[in-house]
Amino acid sequence: MINDPLKSIPAVTVPEQETNAAGIVRLRLVPADQLRFIKPERFPRPGHRGYPEFTLSEQHLLFADGASLVDVDVMPDYAFFSEDTETDANGRYFRPTIQLTIPKIRPETTIWLQRYEHVKWVAFLQDRNGFCRCVGTPDQPLIIGFGQATGGKNGRNQTTLTFSTSVEQPAYYMLGIEDSYLIDSTADFNSAFGFEFK
Repeated sequence: MINDPLKSIPAVTVPEQETNAAGIVRLRLVPADQLRFIKPERFPRPGHRGYPEFTLSEQHLLFADGASLVDVDVMPDYAFFSEDTETDANGRYFRPTIQLTIPKIRPETTIWLQRYEHVKWVAFLQDRNGFCRCVGTPDQPLIIGFGQATGGKNGRNQTTLTFSTSVEQPAYYMLGIEDSYLIDSTADFNSAFGFEFK
């Protein structure tokens, strides 16, 4: 009998009777130079399960002393995540993008952008369906881009923020993005600093 490996590939299914809501409900940022991923094949630890099913946990994340998690106030209807694949001479890669809109062009938003536009970021997000992702990596971080417009007669006065990068793998899933899911309780971390868009 010939073994057909294609028959062992699981089907791609659509969840039945589940709501499917668009948008992001929570977004947290950390400067990429304040975070490291532990790669289990290089740094084995007791109970280390690796990255099963593209999922990270607090045991895979090492925050630098005094690292800053920045909470970004998002409006789910105006915040989204996308991830496309592209191919070049080096092969296939992923291009994740987070885009959000902040209403009204205000001094505090512009000042924040000018101060931190050159910082490279890793993002933790939660979508409206409850799934959490880690977007960007310390080695392939997100770059910030932005635009501002007052809008015309029927337009909107707003700032548009875009975080994007090119990475070798899809954005990792997370069990959650609260501190308890991100920070190893045995590590030192300072959560006192933050900047919120309101």
